Amino acid sequence: MQKLSYFKIGLFVIAASIIAVIGVILLGVGSVFQNNALIETYVDESVQGLDVGSAVKFRGVPIGKVEKISLTSAEYSTRKRYVLVRIGIAPAMFQFAVAVPNQAGFKLEVERGLRLRLAAQGLTGVAYIEADYADPQRNPALEIDWQPHYPYVPSTRSRITQLSESLEKILRSLENVDIGRLVDGMEKSLAIITKVVEGVKFDKVSGEAVAFLSEVRETNRQLKELVGGQEFKTAASDAAAAAKGARAIISSAEKPMQQLLADLPQASESMTRLIKRLDALSGDLPESNAQLRQSLRRLNRMLASQQNEIQNTVENIRMITENVKELSEDSKRFPAQAIFGAPPPPSGAVSK
Repeated sequence: MQKLSYFKIGLFVIAASIIAVIGVILLGVGSVFQNNALIETYVDESVQGLDVGSAVKFRGVPIGKVEKISLTSAEYSTRKRYVLVRIGIAPAMFQFAVAVPNQAGFKLEVERGLRLRLAAQGLTGVAYIEADYADPQRNPALEIDWQPHYPYVPSTRSRITQLSESLEKILRSLENVDIGRLVDGMEKSLAIITKVVEGVKFDKVSGEAVAFLSEVRETNRQLKELVGGQEFKTAASDAAAAAKGARAIISSAEKPMQQLLADLPQASESMTRLIKRLDALSGDLPESNAQLRQSLRRLNRMLASQQNEIQNTVENIRMITENVKELSEDSKRFPAQAIFGAPPPPSGAVSK
């Protein structure tokens, strides 16, 4: 019976050990067999508190762990003293291939501002790597003169470093401030203000303020009387009548204006046709001018050839005109002669 109890106890211990080993493998050791993708970044500050195995989180979500911490001069041929941090992350965490540095999706995310920075976990001094998006213009990538072995994600300064740098700038600014001169200026300003306050006659200022308020009240009363008076009401009614008349004038002028606007396209079309006709006439002017010159040349030749005959004709017309003139004068002096003819010549017997 005692041997059977030892056998049961031993069998129970062996089964519990096997279950514990399987649980450890499933819960923790299984991560060893994961095919993590390696990326690396370079940090230009102290990484105190960061160790191999430290967590890597994206907006608080664990995505991997730190695999290696070294200096860039130990891995690459360079004189830059950056801290190299190599990280292993699960490839299925993102929708792009992390293990391919030239993959379009990975490069696009880096250009959009994917950055890594050192973050502190509580007040214990333990640090981890935080991945997030930042403004790429304000957080440019570090200058490197080597080709990374693994996909490179740029880093940005940690919050603690940024805060310390801002405090240092403030302290340097305070060091440049002349405190003694500032205090002396404040004392002089307070003395001047005190003299001014002591020299002010508050009674006189108070009296002037009361008088000003009285004037304001009187002005307000006069304004009320003016608004409530008959003249203001008459002016308001006249303004309303004038506005009504203006609306009537606008209404009466609306139809002629609409008609004018409606006739404008037709008038424009008529002007266009007139311009086309003028263009056609101006095109015919050279031909008409040539015909006129040809006619003038013909007339000139005809006048040159008939010049003698024209002169004889003109001379005959002149003589006829003189004869008609003499005949007219004789008719006025001797009307009987014009009717019965000239008297017979005298005979010779009578003359003797």
